Amino acid sequence: MRLWIIRHGETKGNQAGILRGASSANDEITDTGYGQARAMAGRIGGGEPRPQAVYASRYRRAQQTAQPLAERLGVPLTVLPGVHEVDCGEWAGEPYSALKQHPERLELGGGELGFRGGETFREIAARFRVDVDGLPERDAALVSHGGIIRIALADLLGLDVREVWRGGEFMLKNAEWVVLERQQGAWSLLE
Repeated sequence: MRLWIIRHGETKGNQAGILRGASSANDEITDTGYGQARAMAGRIGGGEPRPQAVYASRYRRAQQTAQPLAERLGVPLTVLPGVHEVDCGEWAGEPYSALKQHPERLELGGGELGFRGGETFREIAARFRVDVDGLPERDAALVSHGGIIRIALADLLGLDVREVWRGGEFMLKNAEWVVLERQQGAWSLLE
């Protein structure tokens, strides 16, 4: 099984570079975001192999990004409950740059990383994994969010989330993607 994990198209929050967390559930993609979604659908939906199913988070921007791909492939869009944006707690309203400038604030004690007043990285990875590991064995696309994708990819690939976060790995731009493959229950990175 191949899985295209895609970050949603651009939003006004992305333009402003502000962490929004749970309050952003109804944020819509911009005109640029719609263009990104259509371009992504053309590339993924026009290639081989291609997804046989399309999934998105429960947040509006992920569904808006996934819809052109679902339409191109002629499949329904299915919403998954656990792949939504991280609850960034006390970080809500801060600029993205604060994550780089103050990484020590992600230390919650006891070796735990997370967002004070929100979720831990462990909780974030666990809810994403439940949804992804439960997908049927067929090629699929999943539209989610930048922060959770980084954390979830570290978990799915067996990487140290601390190193992935500090090293800036898997920082997808809007409507960019990675492709994973699952064989015998284990995930590996294809592209």
